Amino acid sequence: MTTIRFFLRTPGILMPHCKTSRLPLILFMLAMMLCVPMSYAAEQPRTLEWEDLVPEGWNPNALFDQYSDDEFAAMSDEKYFKLQEKMLAMFESAPTVDALDGETVQIPGFMLPLEFEETMIKEFLLVPYYGACVHTPPPPANQVIHGKLQSDFTMNTLFEPVWISGKLRTIRTKTNLGESGVSQTLSVDTGYTMEVDEVRPYQADS
Repeated sequence: MTTIRFFLRTPGILMPHCKTSRLPLILFMLAMMLCVPMSYAAEQPRTLEWEDLVPEGWNPNALFDQYSDDEFAAMSDEKYFKLQEKMLAMFESAPTVDALDGETVQIPGFMLPLEFEETMIKEFLLVPYYGACVHTPPPPANQVIHGKLQSDFTMNTLFEPVWISGKLRTIRTKTNLGESGVSQTLSVDTGYTMEVDEVRPYQADS
């Protein structure tokens, strides 16, 4: 009976007089008690906000915060454009949160299609606000997710608000955006990619 006592000693539980014939059933019940909640939790994607994608201490406005409003208003065009170039370089190399790599998450945002046929979307960028990436400058790389769909999604409008869920990866990509017939394109750096399992219309209580 020594072996039986060892297996049945769990915090708050002590059953030294159980019969050997009941051991498999008891162990099965204990295993179910431990494993079911863990498997249930593993299936639930973690809900993220956009600020969760930004490492602590990284400030996208750091270059401009050093100037007062008066100094900024009096700044020469040459100095302003040099500052803007530094800002764009900072945005392109914006750091990601390494701890999020491989996590199953869900996050709301606006869809900007990349690969599509009519209204069927295969790849897209998810951005935190309406109109991002259409006008320069694009958001920092850690504020853009390159989504790849497991199955096509029917998009109703440009920049449709949605929830997406899937495995998030800290893999950087570069995408060139441009309209058909227009030679100029906008280069967008993304700090995250996602193999998207589900896309659903945005609801605030999701």
